[in-house]
Amino acid sequence: MLQTYQTKLPDIPLHNGLSSNKYLQKYAAYFSRLERKLFVQSHIKGVTSSSLKKTFLQQYGMTARQFNSLRMQLDGKVSSFIEKRKLEIQELKSKTTYLKKVVDKKTTQKEKLHKKLHLLPQTDPSFLKLVKRYSHLKFYLHQKKRRLRNLQQKLAKLESDDQNKKICICFGSKRLFHKQFHLEENNYKNHREWRNDWLDARRSQFLVIGSKDETFGNQTATYDLNNMLRLRVANHFIDTYGKYIEFPSVIFSYGQEWLDKAKVPRMGQTRSGRPQKYYSSITYRFIKRKNGWHLNATVEREIPKVGTSNLNGLIGVDVNAGFLSICEIDRNGNPIKSWTIKVPMYSRRKEQVLASMSDAIKVILEYAVLVQKDVSIEKLDFSKKKTQLREMGPAYARMLSGFAYSSFQQWIESKAKKTGVEIKHVNPSYTSQIGQVKFMARYGLSSHAAAACMIARRGYHFKTEKPKYDTILSFPKNFDKHQTNFRKWRTITNHLKKEYLYQDKIELLKADR
Repeated sequence: MLQTYQTKLPDIPLHNGLSSNKYLQKYAAYFSRLERKLFVQSHIKGVTSSSLKKTFLQQYGMTARQFNSLRMQLDGKVSSFIEKRKLEIQELKSKTTYLKKVVDKKTTQKEKLHKKLHLLPQTDPSFLKLVKRYSHLKFYLHQKKRRLRNLQQKLAKLESDDQNKKICICFGSKRLFHKQFHLEENNYKNHREWRNDWLDARRSQFLVIGSKDETFGNQTATYDLNNMLRLRVANHFIDTYGKYIEFPSVIFSYGQEWLDKAKVPRMGQTRSGRPQKYYSSITYRFIKRKNGWHLNATVEREIPKVGTSNLNGLIGVDVNAGFLSICEIDRNGNPIKSWTIKVPMYSRRKEQVLASMSDAIKVILEYAVLVQKDVSIEKLDFSKKKTQLREMGPAYARMLSGFAYSSFQQWIESKAKKTGVEIKHVNPSYTSQIGQVKFMARYGLSSHAAAACMIARRGYHFKTEKPKYDTILSFPKNFDKHQTNFRKWRTITNHLKKEYLYQDKIELLKADR
């Protein structure tokens, strides 16, 4: 498993009043300029990579490894752009499909209301109210049609670019580029101030690629056993800065043990059978921030063996807006313990939400290691729901936008690998409804804890629970005898959503204990 660790680099004084930070700044600017040149030659003009390598080494004073780093960083940006465009096309198709349904539905409503107004006399007390409703519906439909047309045009353009394999990358970010047209709104005094930020964004980082057959895993940036980082200066700057710049006592607050392991070679053989030392590859990224230059080191680390199982039970986690509900069950599916961890999401920065989510996941995984039980989570995909945010109302849109669903899944899977906890993904369909009706009153659980209990039970692949008919809630009367329990729960869920508000349903179920 690849893991990245970060530390801050000191500013090392060099000869003639120069410093390491000045070299990093100049090389980053030089690296950025060559990256744009390489992009034009390779992805616009279509020149082959092999011929470009010879040209760049001779003309721009780079080593072969520095050129490889340049090419790999550019390839990463291009592949990221292509994947992003595919996701945008998929999202736009989903949005247009859903919006067409909304337009068709509202058009039908408008036509029915129009016929009703024609038949209704103007002296009728409800006539003015219906006219106002018709006017509002007409305006709403007009705006949705405009939006649908704009989305269709954007989709057509993206599909055309995708077919022609057209690559458009804005080095420095498109968002910052457009700020020059609205200087006052973005707190810029003049265009020169914006341009300085623009240039800083373009030359704020560079990559140094590693390889396992190079000393200490990287020939250009060598991190030795004494924790000294020796950076190979590009040929273009050797006359000014010398051949190497050395950073003594470079220590990583986290991950130092894995970097130390990567420095220790292991003996292997070449293809010809000769013995050779091999290291773990270490790739470095130098990044400029407000407080100086930082170093990101990416290294392979061992994945611990899974230390949990489902022999004694499971732990279910239900993700909600603002908190996580956790329920632990035994081998027979009976709840043992349930609790809640708060994760505030509203009116907070993204970094704050992710930090709270990370802390909550850490607590869950530490408990899973303690009781040696696997963790079950729902296999959620909110990409389709997020395409409907405009049509679902502000409250629902705010909840989904503020939710860290994708972050939760990514973080718990990543952290579980490091701690040796097995993560099980289960079908999320009707977990809340079944949990509330079947287990909330029986075990004295909250509605969310009952959902977490149901998620944990799904980890055992039990048969779908039979509906409980002796309840205070009104259930649909006509069930097809040949329907599976899963389909019956679908019918029940649709019925309860129409008949009860969520809080009313929960209060009735509590009273039914």
